[in-house]
Formats: sequence, C-alpha cells, structure tokens
Amino acid sequence: MIQPTATHTFDLPAIERDLTEAVRGEIRTDIFSRGIHATDASHYQIMPTCVVNPRDEADCVAAVKVAAKHSLPMTARGAGTSLSGQTHGVGMIIDVSQHMDKLIEVNEEERWARVQPGIVRDRLNAQLRHLGLHYAPDPATGSRATVGGIIGNNSSGTRSILYGKAQENLLACRVLLADGTLLDLDACDWDRWCAKSNQENLEGRIYSRFGQIIAENRDEIEARFPKVMRRVGGYNLDAFLDDPGQTPWNLSNIIVGSEGTLGILIEAKVKLVENPKATALCVVHFDELLPSLRCLPAMLEHGPSAVELLDHYVIDEAIRNPATKHLCHFMEGHPKAVQIVEFYGDDQAHAASRAEAFAESMRQQGVGFAQAVRRDPKEISEAWDVRKLGLGLIANTPGPRKALDFVDDACIPIEHLAEYVERLLKVCEEHGTSAAVYAHASVGVLHIKPLIDLHYKEEQEKMRSIAWAAFEMCKEYGGSWSGEHGDGLVRGEFVRPFFGDQLYEAFKQVRALFDPRGLMNPNKILDTPLMTEHLRYGDAYRLDVIDATESRINYHYRDQGGFASAVEQCSGVGACRKVDVGTMCPSYMATRDEEASTRGRANALRMAMSGQLGPDAMTDKRMKDVLGLCLACKSCKTECPNSVDMAKMKSDVLQMMHDRFGLPLGYRLMGDSPTIARLVCGPLAPIVNWVQGLTPMKKLLEAIAGIDARRPAPKFATWSLQGWFRRHRKPKDDRPEVVLFDDTYASYFEPHVGVSAVELLEGCGYKVTLARAGCCQRPRLSKGMVRAAKKAGEKTLRNLDKYAREGLPIVCLEPSCASSLADDLPDLIDDVELGKRVAPQVMMIDEFLAAEAKAGRINATIKARFDKLMIHGHCHQKSLNSTQGMKDVLDLAENVTYHEVDSGCCGMAGSFGYEEFEVSKQVYDLRLGPAIEKLEPGEEVVACGFSCRHQLSDFSGLKAYHWVEVVSAENSNEPR
Repeated sequence: MIQPTATHTFDLPAIERDLTEAVRGEIRTDIFSRGIHATDASHYQIMPTCVVNPRDEADCVAAVKVAAKHSLPMTARGAGTSLSGQTHGVGMIIDVSQHMDKLIEVNEEERWARVQPGIVRDRLNAQLRHLGLHYAPDPATGSRATVGGIIGNNSSGTRSILYGKAQENLLACRVLLADGTLLDLDACDWDRWCAKSNQENLEGRIYSRFGQIIAENRDEIEARFPKVMRRVGGYNLDAFLDDPGQTPWNLSNIIVGSEGTLGILIEAKVKLVENPKATALCVVHFDELLPSLRCLPAMLEHGPSAVELLDHYVIDEAIRNPATKHLCHFMEGHPKAVQIVEFYGDDQAHAASRAEAFAESMRQQGVGFAQAVRRDPKEISEAWDVRKLGLGLIANTPGPRKALDFVDDACIPIEHLAEYVERLLKVCEEHGTSAAVYAHASVGVLHIKPLIDLHYKEEQEKMRSIAWAAFEMCKEYGGSWSGEHGDGLVRGEFVRPFFGDQLYEAFKQVRALFDPRGLMNPNKILDTPLMTEHLRYGDAYRLDVIDATESRINYHYRDQGGFASAVEQCSGVGACRKVDVGTMCPSYMATRDEEASTRGRANALRMAMSGQLGPDAMTDKRMKDVLGLCLACKSCKTECPNSVDMAKMKSDVLQMMHDRFGLPLGYRLMGDSPTIARLVCGPLAPIVNWVQGLTPMKKLLEAIAGIDARRPAPKFATWSLQGWFRRHRKPKDDRPEVVLFDDTYASYFEPHVGVSAVELLEGCGYKVTLARAGCCQRPRLSKGMVRAAKKAGEKTLRNLDKYAREGLPIVCLEPSCASSLADDLPDLIDDVELGKRVAPQVMMIDEFLAAEAKAGRINATIKARFDKLMIHGHCHQKSLNSTQGMKDVLDLAENVTYHEVDSGCCGMAGSFGYEEFEVSKQVYDLRLGPAIEKLEPGEEVVACGFSCRHQLSDFSGLKAYHWVEVVSAENSNEPR
C-alpha cells in the first residue's frame, strides 16, 4: 500500500497534461486548491497531488484511467463531512459534489430512486416530498452530506432504530474500479452469481473469489462481528452469511461502508420510505447525565422513532451560541442533560397522544425532572436543528482545547451504556480532561468527545491513551468500535485487534480483489498509520509563522483569543456547504465550489498562516482569489455553529495585501465612497450622474477600477438628509429622544428614506436627533482599508458615545451600519470600554420600535402604505439582528398582509456586485429572483439594504422600498 507521506511525489506536469486532455471538468493542481482539499471535518490533514471535479461518469472514468496510468492513488469526496479522516489522500481527490448531483430516476410504485453520488441528502428528499417519500438515513449533516458519502460511511443517523443504516437502504449501485472497469452490483440469485463467477474478466474473478473468502471465514465472521445494530467497521462480510440459494447475495453490501477503498460510487439505487404523517416530541430533562442513560430501556418500550441525548456541553453552548440561542425554547430551565424522544403518528393527535402517554409514564417512574411534550412543528424543528448542530456547538468551546472525534463512535449495548459512559468519563478525568456526550442514545451510539489540544505532542499521546482505554471497554461490553462514522484514519489502527488476524487478512483479500494495486483511497480501514499521525495540527503546523502573522493583524478577535484562534474555530463540519436554506454561504450556493465556502477559505487561511502554502501565502494572489468570492455577508458569524466570522478575517488579510502591493484604485474609490458622496450630493449630482452613465466612463471604470460596465451606478441625490433636517419643523413637546444614525446612503443617495424614518419616529412620539457622527466604516472594512477604518471608526464611536452615556437609543436604517457599529468597530478599536458603551445602544429602527411597542411606550396608530408586502431581509440584519422587528410592527397595522421570503442573499453585498457581476447574478437567481417572479399583483417588496434595493432594480426593474417607507404612524397625543 502507498503510505501517505509528505515526501511522496508524482509527475505532476504529466498528470496535469493527461487530465487536461481527457477530463472536461475542473482540474486543480495549485497548492491552494490542494490545501483546501487536504482536510475534512476530522482532525487529519494529507496534502493531495491534484483535485478533479468530474462533470459526469465519463469524466470519472477518464480521471481514474489517468490516475492508474501514473500509479496515482484516488480518493472520492463528497461534502467532506467525514469525522474519521476518509476523504483526503496523497493522490487525486475526485470531488463529485459539484456536478454529479442529480436525481436520475424515481419509481414511486416500487419505492426506489436512482441518484448520482454527489446529490445532497436533504435536496434529494426535497425533490421527493411531493411523492410522500424520502431517503431515510439522516445524519446530522444531512443539509450538505451527499448520498455517496452516506453510503461510503454506511451512515445512519437519528432514526436508525426504525430505518437502519445506509446498508439497509441500498438496493444496487454502479462502481468504478481503479482500472476503469464499471461494475453494476445488485441482488443476485445463486444461478446469476455463478454465471458472473464464470466470466473471464475482473468481474468474474471478484464474484468467484469473494464467495470463497466468505466460505473460508464463515465461522470467524459469525464469532467476531459484534451483535449490535450499528456496526460499520472493516468490510461487511457478515452481510453474506445467509444461504445464497435462499437469500440472494448483493455485492452492494460490500461497497457500502468501504469508504471508497474498493471503488468509486458512480450511481446508487436507494430504497425510499413513506414520510411520517405526524410527529411529536417529549423532551425529558435531567439534573445529571448518567440517570438519563439508565432509563433508556424503559424509554424504548414505548417504540419511539428516535431518542437523542444532549449533555450540558451542547445545551450550554446552544443557549449561548448566536446560531442556536433562538432555537432553545423546547427546553425548560437549565438541565444538565435532555433526551429528545420522538414519536410518529397517523395524525397529529395520534402522535401527540403517544408523546403524552410516554411523558406520563416517565413521570410515574420518576424519570427526569420535566417531561415537556412538543407538538408544534416549529418547536419540533428547532429541537432537531439544535441536535443537528451538536457537533459544531461542542467544537465551539473557547480556547485551544477542542472536543475531538476519536472515541465518539462506539456502539454499546443499551444495558451497558451508562456504565460504559461513566467509566470512560472517569478515564478522561484521570487524563486531566473532560468530554462532551450527545447523540443516538436509542441505539447505544453516543458521541463522546474528550477535550484535547492537538497542538502539543503530550496531548496527542493523551488522545491515543484514552482511545485505547475506551477500545478495551467497548470490546468488554460486546460493542462495536465503529458505529456510523467509519474507520478511516482515526480507527484504522484498531481494526486488526478488534476483528483478529484471520478476518483482517480476509479484509485484505477483499480489498485486493477489487483494487489489486491498492490505489483506491489507500491507508483507510486497512494498513493505516497510528491515529496520531497526519494530524491537522501536526509537525507542519508552525506556531512561529503564526506568531508573525498575528503581529500584522488589526482586529483583536477578543471573543476567539486572536486571529489564529479565530481561524482555527472552523472545525470543518461544513455547515457552510448547505444549499437552498439560510444565507451562509452565498457564493458556495451559487458555485458549489469548495473554495467558495467558508470552510474552504478558513482552511486556506489556516495553512497559509502556519507556513504550509509557501512563503508570503497570506498575501498571495491565490489567497486574494480564495477570499474574493466572500460577500462579507457575515452569515457565517451566526449560521456557522463555530461562529467563524470570515468577513472580519477577510478585511484583515486584504489589509496585509495592500501593505505589500499597494491599495488598488477601485478599492480606494469604494472605501472612500462616503466622502465622495458627501462632496457630490447637491448641485454636482446631476452632472456626475450623467457622466457616470456614459458608456466610455463605464468602460474606463471597468478598466482602472474593476467596476463592471454592465452595472448601473447608484445616483447621487440633489439634496441631503442633513439639509432637509435643518429646515424640518421639529415637534415642540417634551418627547423621549432617539438618535438616528444618518448613514451615507440615507444622507446622500436616498434622503427620502431618511425623511421617512424621521417622520415615522416622530409619528410614534419621539424627538429625533441626527447622529452626525461620521461613517460606520463599512465601505473601508469591506475593501481591507482596516487601519484607516480603525482611526476614523474610533472617531465615529466617540461621537456616538455622548449619546450612549445618556442611555439614548441609536437607531440605524442600514443593517450593515448597525453591524459595523455594534460588532466590527468595537473589536477593532483599542478602547474596549468605548465599544462596550456604544454597542448595546445601537439597533435597527424596526427593532427599536418593536421593543417600544411591546413595552407599551408607543401611543400611535400604525398604518401600512401598501396592502400586500413581501419582505427580503438583508444578510447582516438576518445574521446579527433579526427581521422580526419589522414583522412585529406590521402586525400592529390592520390594513396589510405580508410574508418574509426565504431569499438568502441578494448577491449585491456592497461593492461585490459591481466587481463580481456573474456570481452576483447567480446568487440573485438562486432564490430572490424566483421569489420576485412569483409576486402577486399589487404586492410590493421591502428590502432594508441599499444594496438589496439596487440589486432588485438592476435585475428585475422592480422598485423596492425600505421598511420605513411602507409604515407610518399617527401620534394620538395622549399622555405617554
């Protein structure tokens, strides 16, 4: 077998030449692309030789033949959410997730679907929903996990107690072998099996010899394979113990769980099951962890569809984390553990009655201190969302010690589970650490994740010591060391001692049958190195280079402990690769390119800052490319369970690039746009507006500043908000004061929006003061002019501080201004207390009015200008604040109906849409564009972002309104 060493080299120019001639998909050989694919969701890292994104089966065959010609190992990859280190290797990464993601065929009557390996599990089920069917394996990463990856790992997920593993849901598959052979594998009766065995080719040798391997090892298979539901270690030889004359053998069963070591999955025929008609939950709360495990037999007597555990690590982080704190209403009080117990029913009443009966039984038996039944679909969804984000949540613990996956996948018989967990936690305590515990209590697969700092050798050895202690206990209880995450690199060391020498040799014989040269994902499952080798934070991770990088950073990253720690917060779980839901990450949703994901960017930064991508990698042109498609939407700060703020890190790295190469003219124009707008607004505006609309000027700006000529420039106003406000007749009565942050857009481009805001606030009974504090610095921050933003931004905050010290609310119209003032600038400036005083006073205008209305401090009649509204939320508003305030105030108006569209990002994102026109259009076309096409007659669009309104105008011709333009208030003048 080929060992994955850093010194192993191949003839890359020849490989690249042959691939270019044979493959139509993307071929990447630069060190940045390779580095981005060198890791997955595990704590391992192996630098590949090249990356191929095949467009179809023919591309896969061509790529594999090139690899075989050059004796280049091959590793198939989907979403890269593997926790055991299966999806990276020294050779060719074949990433099927970008293009090979189609639902090919559905047979509703027979309940099966034929799919390509790169299709995302949740996207598949969305396409099947109208049939009332779904693909059952449901790993927590289902929003991005590919079906090919689920099959490769033999994954299962939350409801395996009902539906089993991927193995039970795979009917047939098409596999590409290392020599280019394509095999179609399905259930064969004995006559057909024998006919295949008699063929004079590779397929014939596989069928003939495989049956012999089973016969030679039958007794050992029966004796050694664990008798638990969730077992995925080694190869599935136990699936072939039935008499083939009575029960057809299906070689798909040996492919599932093989982690790409036997062949590359090209197509899969998967079983479909009926969607549940109704569900209800009972959330059982516990004061301690172990009692929640001892009651599992009693819980399972009620036939639940799932029993999922969350311990205090997950609960505490879920309550604190921006990505989940709004989802935690399903819990009561402050439990140390909860069991989420799910029941299906024929209808909602039936499901709820089952949950209620279960809750009453638990109360009578004294199980838990609270048994909360949840029947509302929203609450049920929120509970499962928190559970799905469990891995990311526990990885978000502050500091270098992280909850790691190395004893996380054992399946222990239910009757021994509590004792096993108690003993393992004691082992962790003896090693000076603790562990998080959560997941599939129903089947005895608890993900136990000790906190380890892998930056240091002694901690790496501690990991191995804990693993071996846990392994011996697992064998003692008759469990399986691998329950659903597979062997990969982290558990490969244990395969021989678990199954014994005879079965280990049988595994090797099976592998050699399919892949005689050992080119398919070598050193996974078999012939693996020690679990402490090839670590992400291994010998190549140079802290001295990181220290040099830190010295050039401007933000403080106070919440994460510095820039390096902020980068390392990315655990690789890949939540940024979800599609069709949420906002993170717009450019990934548009391109489906790993490089465009938050994880891809974080991997590039991590490897660059530790010196693994060569000297000056932080300011390399490729780094600019990697960061270039980040829209700085800040959705990763809240939708990522690890709160990776890529927008902030991008700003810092751009500043480093400017220091090295100088500030590009286009960046200077965009960064200084507030100053330009202030100078142009007024009498000069018509002239400048006319000039910048001329084709020669557009072409010139495209050439010298990178502003796409297809994009209309926003028009400057002929009058300013400040000028209007000076002339405006202010209310004379003694009213509570509110400060309106007069941003650049409302001041010099769309002052009518500022006027509407002033009139709305006054109509609600407030005295309005314009902040006149200066720019929020968002334009400079977005273009990497961080030091200039720091200097000017501190002045802005000091100007606002006089209001903050008086306790006055500072309301914003532009979401990106609010996020800059409340989030970015406080972490950028050195004066911590200044930021702490100003940030809490900054809020969106709708958020302020909604809170005031709820407190009973608004005595006014709220009216809407239009009868029907569609709300599109700005990325920063959805990420760092909320769109709820707009809806709460609209609820006070009697003359309007509205809905908020799940539109993701509009694609403009400040200057991004002017520089990256094509990707900007792709993002718009994903969800916002289709939503606009479905507008009802008379329905108007609300979009609080200046960029959003212009994106809508550019691509649809539609005039969108700021929220303050569609709401009015008439003060009744009654005492407040």
